[in-house]
Amino acid sequence: MQKAEQQVPSGYFMIENVFYNDLRDRMAIDYSRPIIDWVNYNKDEAIEKWKVIVAAGFKKKQRALLQGSLPSDQLPFFKAANMASTCFADLRFRLGVRYLYCHQGDCKHSIVIRDMRLIHPEDNQNKAAYPLLTFQPRVRHRKCSICDIYRAKKVTYDDKWAPTNPSFFCENCYYLLHYSQSGTLMYDDFRVYDYYHE
Repeated sequence: MQKAEQQVPSGYFMIENVFYNDLRDRMAIDYSRPIIDWVNYNKDEAIEKWKVIVAAGFKKKQRALLQGSLPSDQLPFFKAANMASTCFADLRFRLGVRYLYCHQGDCKHSIVIRDMRLIHPEDNQNKAAYPLLTFQPRVRHRKCSICDIYRAKKVTYDDKWAPTNPSFFCENCYYLLHYSQSGTLMYDDFRVYDYYHE
């Protein structure tokens, strides 16, 4: 994964109060450590925040799923595990519950395991083929906001000469708008990132 031209190899899954950290890369950061430390060293504040989360207008069934069997004034026990040494069969999870995948520091995705069943004789018997991917959203490629012909390769934010915020540019239009004929950047009070797809 790359963010602003910088490799960010860290990430985790949060499933049933366990942070499954992706620490395969030697530069990876254990994102769970500051969270677990904060909960352990700020119990009173953490309990107050937990009470707000649990009471935040959830219906009775939703609150029971979130809270489990804990009273509202007791925090769940959070722990960390290494994702690389955890098999799917080792996970404890509940069907239909929303879990968290976080990577690149602040990019969060919800994951839900909504169905499972026993293997049948006509199913693939190779355990390495599981879990099966049952849905893949279509990849969406944006076109350049200027020429509306080519696929976008750059995205800018807070760009004063761009037609929209954010704006998407093909390579040619990006360089025509932002660089002089001598190849120098004309202004830099905006953010720019490589754009791949959505």
